[in-house]
Amino acid sequence: MQTPRVLSPRNIVILAVVFSIYQYATTGKVSWVETAYKSIENRVTGYATRPEAGWRKAADKIEDLGAAREATPTDFEITGKVVRVADGDTLHVFGDGVKTKIRLYGIDAPERDQAYYSQAKDALAGMTAGQTVGVAVVEQDQYGRTVGTIYLDGKNINRAMVQRGYAWWYRRYAKYNRPLQEAEKYAQAQKLGLWSDPDPIPPWQWRRGRN
Repeated sequence: MQTPRVLSPRNIVILAVVFSIYQYATTGKVSWVETAYKSIENRVTGYATRPEAGWRKAADKIEDLGAAREATPTDFEITGKVVRVADGDTLHVFGDGVKTKIRLYGIDAPERDQAYYSQAKDALAGMTAGQTVGVAVVEQDQYGRTVGTIYLDGKNINRAMVQRGYAWWYRRYAKYNRPLQEAEKYAQAQKLGLWSDPDPIPPWQWRRGRN
C-alpha cells in the first residue's frame, strides 16, 4: 500500500497564501482563518465537555472527594456527644450506643512533649466537650481510628483549630484542602497560638526527630 504524502510546512504556507489571495479576490475578505479556528475550538470544547472526557472525570473525582471530606452540615456518618478529648486533634464521640475515636482530618496538633500541646487540647475541649457533633468520615487510618471532619452547629471544628493557631494544616494528608491552607495562612499572619513562636516545629518533624 502506498504511503500517503504529507505536505511539508513550506507547502502548507504556500497553499494558505494562495487560498487567502483567491478568497480575497472573490469575496473581498479573508475569512477562512477565523472559520478554521472556530471549527477547531468547537471540536476541542465539545470533547472537553463530554462526560467521558478524561480530564473532566478527574476533576469530578476531585470534587467528589472534596465534598466527602468537607461534607455539609447535615450530611454525617456519625452523630453523637463528645465524651473525651485526647489531645488537639483526637476526640471520642458517643452516639447510637457506640463510642468512636475520631482523628480530625487534615490537621496535626502539637505532641504531648511539644509547646502548645495543652493549649491545643484545651482549645478543642472548649469547643466540643459535652457537645453533640456531626462527623463527616473520610477514612480509617492505620491505627484503626476514624478520620473525619467535625462539625458543631454548622461550624467546621478542624478548620477552626488551624485558624486559631492550635494545629497545623496537615499537608501530607490534605494536600488540596484550600480552606485549611487559608486558615493556616491567617493564623500565621496574625501570629496566633503556636505561630507566636518564630519557628514552631511541625509535629510530623518532631515525631521524626524523636524516633
